[in-house]
Amino acid sequence: MKSSLLHTTLLVLFLSCFANTHAQNTRAVQDRKTIAVFIPLEIDAAFNGTDYILGNNNLPKTMLPGLDFYNGVLMAIDSLEKTSAVFDIRIIDTKQKNNSLATLLADTSLQKTALIISAVTSRADTKLIADFALAHQTPLVSAVFPNDAGVTNNPFFTVLNPTLKTQCEAISNYLQNNFAKNTILYCKKKGATEDFIQSIIVDSNRKPAKAFLTIEVQDSLVFSDLAPYLDSTQQNILLCGSLKENFGTALVKILNENPAYKSTVIGMPTWDGDKSLNTPNVEIIYASPYFFNGNEKLLKQLTAAYKAKYLGRPSDQFFKGYESMLYFTNAIFGKPTTVFNSFRVMPVYNSSIKNQIDYQENKNLYFFRKQNGQIKSAKPNSY
Repeated sequence: MKSSLLHTTLLVLFLSCFANTHAQNTRAVQDRKTIAVFIPLEIDAAFNGTDYILGNNNLPKTMLPGLDFYNGVLMAIDSLEKTSAVFDIRIIDTKQKNNSLATLLADTSLQKTALIISAVTSRADTKLIADFALAHQTPLVSAVFPNDAGVTNNPFFTVLNPTLKTQCEAISNYLQNNFAKNTILYCKKKGATEDFIQSIIVDSNRKPAKAFLTIEVQDSLVFSDLAPYLDSTQQNILLCGSLKENFGTALVKILNENPAYKSTVIGMPTWDGDKSLNTPNVEIIYASPYFFNGNEKLLKQLTAAYKAKYLGRPSDQFFKGYESMLYFTNAIFGKPTTVFNSFRVMPVYNSSIKNQIDYQENKNLYFFRKQNGQIKSAKPNSY
């Protein structure tokens, strides 16, 4: 993105974050709906008044995901303006210098909001927005944060990017359906998160306990940890039971360097987009709720439009912003239309209080099979 275009984009965003509602159409006021989008942009940190102060090459990396999500929302608004939807849009920067999120939520103009979309990745901030949504009975879609933020008894709160628990349950279900006859080498480090993952995938799996062989290491993983369990006469199925990137990378690297042992490795949700796992000798399987090749024509159109406007390639955050804005805005007008991904939003019930819905969650994930960075298949798996 050229610096002059970047400055202009940020200035427009800076001004819009502090403005009142923005009309998208001229229909009567009583027919309008207000949609609030909460994004951690940190925009005012880039300006002194209206003067851009960060220079040509100093845009903080922490700003980039939010900025791309915002650009996706803007492009979705362009698409919505071609429909009969009538709404006002509020873009709210949750990382303002002089306004806390609690202060922003006290704005009376937000109390009649029809829909809230959040790109917030802070547990505390997500909980604040969820509490606001419950108090005003406003649907809230958390578009990118894979965490329930400790929310309970709030059916207005939707987690679009499934939690770790749901991801692990999906992996367990996938193993049962696809590798029921295989012995699975379960590789993990010591740690509380690793124990949590194991309790869901291994301990609760319907497969006999002997079908999982657990390989636990204290620190770094080396070939001698795996060698006693590998079989050169058949496909080895390994499950990585850690979110630690260096552990997963080491596991795949070791197997790639020993091609005599044909291997398939099932990884964690953090493997989505990790290029260090693009190896020729190991098949990788992992789950993600997002598959942005599902509508190739639209993907190409949006990529071309983004490149023409911002002189770069869009990230996944751009597509998440576009999709969540377009899909859920259409939904509140009674016209939900699949954009890229199929969502299966289901209630999550409280474990102790019968019939209490704690929140809603997307239960659909795509399981990707990749080798050498190339997708071999991407299949939805709902349960």
